[in-house]
Amino acid sequence: MSKFHKNVSITPYTTFGIATKAKYFSRATSIKTLKEIIGEKPKDTNKTLILGGGSNLLFTKNYDGLVIKNEIKGIEVINENEDYYFVKIGAGENWHQFVLHAIKNNWAGIENLSLIPGNAGAAPMQNIGAYGVEISHVLESVSALHIEDQKLHTFLAKECELGYRESIFKNKVKDQYIITDITLRLNKISKLSTHYGAISSELERMKITTPNIQDVSNAVIAIRESKLPNPKEIGNA
Repeated sequence: MSKFHKNVSITPYTTFGIATKAKYFSRATSIKTLKEIIGEKPKDTNKTLILGGGSNLLFTKNYDGLVIKNEIKGIEVINENEDYYFVKIGAGENWHQFVLHAIKNNWAGIENLSLIPGNAGAAPMQNIGAYGVEISHVLESVSALHIEDQKLHTFLAKECELGYRESIFKNKVKDQYIITDITLRLNKISKLSTHYGAISSELERMKITTPNIQDVSNAVIAIRESKLPNPKEIGNA
């Protein structure tokens, strides 16, 4: 079966939902298939776009190139110590679903980042953040495939040059790597951040005086849903 599909609608894969097509479309479900796709790329195009959750893209016309949908999945605790769980997440995992999974397992530190759209692989690219917490606070490392030589490289958090919605992946090494997974350092004992924005007042409204990470997540979700339209109903970023 061909890895490449021609003239595929990419409308379902973006939150704006603009009716557009890709000249070629392929899904990468593993590092192995990602390497195969890169190595066997159709010769009649030199344009390649990596698509994650599609929440930061606006297509105004058909894409005359190859769209690779990053669907590398997996959630694994690869190490732990007295204070932290070190959790490896595939780049294709939905970010919000992972946050909910972390809360269910009592892995603390990212509850304020609930309901942020997109996939895990985009988290370090954008240094996503909300309500006083950024991914830089919990990021341990990023694994990425170098497109040119197809070798995997590990970027430690300090090498990612994270700033406000900035990283090395948007600047120095832009278009040179494809993120395959990220590793986060999540707290065993929660240190809640409720002072930022309307979280504390939302918790009061919910009549919660001693919140846990689930309560903080619920408050953040309620605030975000009150402010932002559901992209499934109205296309947005």
